[in-house]
Formats: sequence, structure tokens, C-alpha cells
Amino acid sequence: MNPQRAQSERRIYPRHRVRVAVLWRNRQQEAMPGEICDVSAQGVFVVATSALPDDVGTGDLTQITLKTQLGEETLVGIVRWRGFHPLHQAIGCGIRLDEASIATVARLFPALRETA
Repeated sequence: MNPQRAQSERRIYPRHRVRVAVLWRNRQQEAMPGEICDVSAQGVFVVATSALPDDVGTGDLTQITLKTQLGEETLVGIVRWRGFHPLHQAIGCGIRLDEASIATVARLFPALRETA
């Protein structure tokens, strides 16, 4: 069995590739420039556009701010994992979003509604 395929088959919600510039805050509330590389119905994969601090880790609360045509939106979530993502060829964090942020992501990314 292909391990890459097995991993994707475990996903409940498909990922959609995006490139959205963001400002995200770690557990010390330090702001870091970054980019959302993919989004799903319940989470995002974020990479820092500067060096990712060593102290960002699993379980950390984070806030991600992005600008839209209507102003700024803030997503809140928990770092579920940190590491190298082979598809994006980058080190970043998988973020599980809270309920309010899941609703915001559904509104901001219409492609998510098409696969639900």
C-alpha cells in the first residue's frame, strides 16, 4: 500500500491549496509573517515567511490574521503538528481551528462548501 495515499485516505475533509499572506501569533503573542498554504473545513497549514521559532509546538494556541476585501479576519486554533510538509516543501504548522474560525473559513473559501 502506498503510504502517501494511506495518509490522504485518513483525511475526513479534503485540503485546498491556497496562497494567503497572514500574520500569525505564537503562544507568546509574538507576531510572525506567514502564509496559509492549504485550507480544509477544519484547519489550515501555515508556514512562516521568516524562520519558524523553535518554541512553536504542538498544543500551542495561535491566532492568524488575514486581510480580505471587507477588512481583517482573525482565525483562532491550536497547533496540531509541526514539521516538514512534502507537498509544499516547507516547514510549518497544521492548525486545528475553533468553531467560530471554522465558520469564518467556510465563508472566506467558497470551494470548501462545494466539497462538504
